[in-house]
Amino acid sequence: MSENLAWDHTMINVLDIDSQIRRFADLGIDFVRGGSHKVWGTQNALGYFGLNYIELISVGDRQTAWSFPRKNASAVYDATHDYQEGVERINTIAIRTHDIESTHQRLKKAGIPVGDVVDGRRLDESGHEIRWSIFFVNDTINGLPYPFFLEWPGTDQTREEQLVQQGLIVDHPAGNLRVKRVIFEVPDVLATAEVWSLITGSDAESIEHDGAIVHLCDRELVFRTGPANHITSLEFTGAGESLAGKSFGIGESSLNFL
Repeated sequence: MSENLAWDHTMINVLDIDSQIRRFADLGIDFVRGGSHKVWGTQNALGYFGLNYIELISVGDRQTAWSFPRKNASAVYDATHDYQEGVERINTIAIRTHDIESTHQRLKKAGIPVGDVVDGRRLDESGHEIRWSIFFVNDTINGLPYPFFLEWPGTDQTREEQLVQQGLIVDHPAGNLRVKRVIFEVPDVLATAEVWSLITGSDAESIEHDGAIVHLCDRELVFRTGPANHITSLEFTGAGESLAGKSFGIGESSLNFL
């Protein structure tokens, strides 16, 4: 696929960013404050595992956070409403494309209710503006959040070099960590996996215990039967001795270190 899709990052909704940064630090995992999204009233912290990263998102400006619609901002809207309800959990994943217009048109033609392609921006902790192109999906998959899609300026190699120079991609004390798979718990495994197959352009495969898997480059989207209708966990490889075999809970979700 010319779009060259990849799992860019995972959004996790949290109530207190700084306390979560400290919790991760106690595990030997480094997160840094990312800055704020003025248009949404949200703020974030980022933990990188190569180019793939985790975004901890929370509310910074309540008035702004409560004032925008879900259309064209579905994942961020869901984050602000989880905050209102005191809920912490994995939200959804972002998929990186190298041709956002082609991805947008392909999904639109396939009947996916895509929103508009817009310029995303946030101010980092030094006040510098970081920009990207982004679009959300204005619906759910029978209640399950869709992913959202973005395109960063430049090549992956250039961006990775910049993030290393900025001290954002680092060697974590806990090991050479890598996000390997995400676990979805859904009522209808095959139907849900087929939608994600359409989104990613990768075939859905049946696995043991009535599950299914969709590959996204060298990472895995795993679907299992259950009532949550949400992402329930992330699985990491590369954990050192202090972390291997352990789980780390954030509200309704868990991070599992293999």
